[in-house]
Amino acid sequence: MISGLKVKELHVRLDALGYTIQLWESGGFPSAHLGTSVRRLHRGEVEAWVRRVSASERIVCLEGMIKLVLCDRRPDSPTRDRVEELFLGQYRFREVVVPPGVLRGWKAVGEREALVLLTLEGETEEAELLGEEEAAVPYDWEIRMH
Repeated sequence: MISGLKVKELHVRLDALGYTIQLWESGGFPSAHLGTSVRRLHRGEVEAWVRRVSASERIVCLEGMIKLVLCDRRPDSPTRDRVEELFLGQYRFREVVVPPGVLRGWKAVGEREALVLLTLEGETEEAELLGEEEAAVPYDWEIRMH
């Protein structure tokens, strides 16, 4: 796993009305909260590559499913150049915390759009958007890694 990456299974409570996903239990709310946004991704669309300069990203897929792909490009990281593939969403609610300096991309997979909650935690919201060639991540969005 990429150094500093955190993956937490979220508690889902089912009842007669539907279900509740519990976020940030027991003081887990972002300490240096910079902002939260919700992103709707059309089915099959890829959004890549983003690198936060000095903020962590907390990612939760609230509806649908996403394939989250990460690549560690931090110069001094023990996991430099490692690529991780994670699936999040309706069948597996998880919060993923991506450390600053790690490249992030995602794709809505499954039968419908995905709704993603993105919370920033850190010093600034500054981000670098890299094209496919500049990012040079060895990943094919059509193939699932094992």
